[in-house]
Amino acid sequence: MTRLISFTKRHYPLLLSFWLPFLLMGGYFAARQMFPFGHSSLLTVDLGQQYIDFFAFYRDTLLHHPSQILYSFSKAIGGDMFGVWAYYLFSPFNLILLLTPGKWLTAGIMLITLMKYGCAGLSFGWLLKKTATAKGLYIPALATSYALMGWMVANQLNLIWLDAVVLLPLIVLAVERLFTGASYLRYSLILAAALIINYYMSYMICLFLALYILWALARHFTSWRQTAQVFGKFVLGSLLGVAAAAIVLLPTFYSLTQSKAQYTVTTVHWKFEYAPLKMLSKLIVGAFNFDQMPTGFPNIFVGSIVLSGFLLYFGLKSLRWRERIAAAIVTAILLLSLCFEPLDLLWHAMQFPIWYPYRFSFVVCFWFVWLAAISLQHLPRLQLPAGIVLVGLFAASFYYVWTNLKSFNYLNQTAVKLSLLFTGLALVLLAFKATPSPLLPFTILALVVVEMGANAILSLNQISYVNQADYADYTADLVKAVNKVKQGTRNTDFYRLEKTFMRTKNDSMEAGYNSASHFSSTFESRIPNFMGAIGQPAGDGFIAYANGTLFSDAFLGMKYYLARNSSWIESPSRNNNPLLPPLTDKPDLSYYNQTKQTKQIKIYKNPYALNLGFAASAKILKANTNTSYPTVYQSNVFNALVGTTNYTALFTPELFNTVTYSNVKQRKAPLTQTYRKIKKNKPATITYTFTPPTNDPYYLSIGSNLNSKAVSFSVNGKALQQYDTFRDTVIVDLAAAQKNKPLKLTITLNQNEVWLQNFQLNHFHTAAFSAGIRQLQASPWKLTKNQNINLSGHITIAKAKQVMMTTIPATDGWRATVDGKTVKIKTALDTFIAIPLNKGSHTVTLRYWPPYLNLGILITASTLGIDLGYAYYRHRRRKARTHLF
Repeated sequence: MTRLISFTKRHYPLLLSFWLPFLLMGGYFAARQMFPFGHSSLLTVDLGQQYIDFFAFYRDTLLHHPSQILYSFSKAIGGDMFGVWAYYLFSPFNLILLLTPGKWLTAGIMLITLMKYGCAGLSFGWLLKKTATAKGLYIPALATSYALMGWMVANQLNLIWLDAVVLLPLIVLAVERLFTGASYLRYSLILAAALIINYYMSYMICLFLALYILWALARHFTSWRQTAQVFGKFVLGSLLGVAAAAIVLLPTFYSLTQSKAQYTVTTVHWKFEYAPLKMLSKLIVGAFNFDQMPTGFPNIFVGSIVLSGFLLYFGLKSLRWRERIAAAIVTAILLLSLCFEPLDLLWHAMQFPIWYPYRFSFVVCFWFVWLAAISLQHLPRLQLPAGIVLVGLFAASFYYVWTNLKSFNYLNQTAVKLSLLFTGLALVLLAFKATPSPLLPFTILALVVVEMGANAILSLNQISYVNQADYADYTADLVKAVNKVKQGTRNTDFYRLEKTFMRTKNDSMEAGYNSASHFSSTFESRIPNFMGAIGQPAGDGFIAYANGTLFSDAFLGMKYYLARNSSWIESPSRNNNPLLPPLTDKPDLSYYNQTKQTKQIKIYKNPYALNLGFAASAKILKANTNTSYPTVYQSNVFNALVGTTNYTALFTPELFNTVTYSNVKQRKAPLTQTYRKIKKNKPATITYTFTPPTNDPYYLSIGSNLNSKAVSFSVNGKALQQYDTFRDTVIVDLAAAQKNKPLKLTITLNQNEVWLQNFQLNHFHTAAFSAGIRQLQASPWKLTKNQNINLSGHITIAKAKQVMMTTIPATDGWRATVDGKTVKIKTALDTFIAIPLNKGSHTVTLRYWPPYLNLGILITASTLGIDLGYAYYRHRRRKARTHLF
């Protein structure tokens, strides 16, 4: 007990630096009744739609399937995972998730969030203490300002980025120690750790360090020789830090060339993105809401004490002029980066962010707090001239925000008045800074805690969150159904599974099955491009496999389908918030066989599903894919696979029986399909009727402009379920097994003018499809080994000029052997692996290893060897000096 008391007395500033942010945010989460404290959760936007599923995948990988670190078929139809891990999952904080299974995963996410808040405060407090920049209660005051800065609060949902805030003060501390004779080692190793944990945010840290070292050299300048030595250590440490992280950076860089790098902006506009004065609104408490997520201003709130200290820094005559001039230059560059497009693009690696703009503003907040700490260290008290200047600056800022309040929908008069009060108190406290009273540091800390807490509360109160039950109950029911499917399969069976309902596009990673849907920032562009070509909703970074046809399901091996159990009656308490959110209508499920069911979900087995690999005509290597019509594309693929001499159209256009218009007229231009409302303020509909003459499926194709903003579809009075975001023409499952049953399709115009782009009814020819599929099913690749990175099996080729066609995406990481001999992999449809084979029986093995991973391992190992050798040399040298004296 005595030791604990002694430890607390010696380290209470650091303990407070950790626990104040932790408890402040923990108290807020508890008050908002976030699980495990109530019915809500921290899940919102990407945290609820993307990261939560990756975290479940993280647990499954570490506990059950370690090969998924490199590759997984839960990522769409299969994909490299190393880049996903590098962007989303390498944080050491994630190990906490191993302790929180099932519904407790959201509690694990909360604990990680609180730990990152606390560790951000602790790391900044450590920087202050080790550089003797602050002491006593000033340490937790500044640390709390840093840990609860506006960027942190606004981006707590981007949990994967928060490690950068924890690591930045430690990296800066290592840089500062270069000026006190330390070697490059500590700086190099912690920079390498940052790059490994999250290379994306660490890229921004590296840019900031390039500015920081220039200021630090000016600040610590004693001679040109000293400057050259420190700069040399900084450059060497930076290069070796990057080299030490090569094990992650090299394979990740390759992955980016297949995904995000393809969206790099090549045309730069030399302009301001908004009036820079609007940034002043972000210095007010609570300056955040949902609208600021997709397109907003930089989140730079740091509190009135820090802002005052930062501004006073530039007028402190106790600091050398060269230091203040260097700081002014760095500040100007940082502020300009927050509003000038070319610099903004540079910080984001030449790609405009999709949502969450100005992601680098955490380094700006760090800069504000760090300079404020230095300022408060040298400031005896707020002098009258400086006080007048500050009052003038703050008065002008508040006047600007107040008079333009209507332009800032995330602010209100109460928030401005609160900020005015906090600023006034801060100036009064700084005026009494020289007072020896022990109450002053405590009062400053109290002001910081109240102000930063108020900002967090006001900001986060404007965001809605996913109900815990919506996540936990859905996941439990999905896992139960998936496990029922798995009970009837063997470990060597490979199959894909899809659903007519969806919570997120990464449900497969949450529940551990192979699918075709996916959403991530590191998604290879080739797969969404293919999915768009066959009529699926797809875009940059996502696929929602919502529009499968009998052929696309069969080709991609969708052996099982999950659909809502129609006999299950949902609890009325859920109102319009269904447990199984509908994704698509799928009448052609009538061609599949129902096998099992749970209370909520029916399980269907697809009798047409092809194996992961199968014998197909070599014509598939030269299939015609030059079409923007998904029905034609699918027919072309079918014919190439089967090797038909006479082309068989799987889909043929059909005419509707009748069409009627209500408050709609067609434009007079010939062959146009553009329709206008006659009376703009009245409902307008186009109604088509059709009676299927066969039980075959009938699919409707609609162009990319026909989303819910333009039109609404209903079939026989019931709203048609269709995923709303798509950039290509998609195929909608309209009817199946409905011979002689009238169908009425109603299109309601939601705009005054609508172009019915690529609007066409298509008849699917089941007989021709079935005959071709039976032929392709006759020679499957029967797996004897089914692992993510190691697939092996037997196949019999009955005809000459055939290939083993697979639905494994072709990437450079795959290597193939046939009967023990290495063979060259071909690419079919610009997407899939295909292997030419001779007639007869063969054993085909495919193994995956991320490109450049071996080179990365070699560079990392060599660099760490150099570091170890240098550390040993320094140790021996210090030991020798000790003996001399």
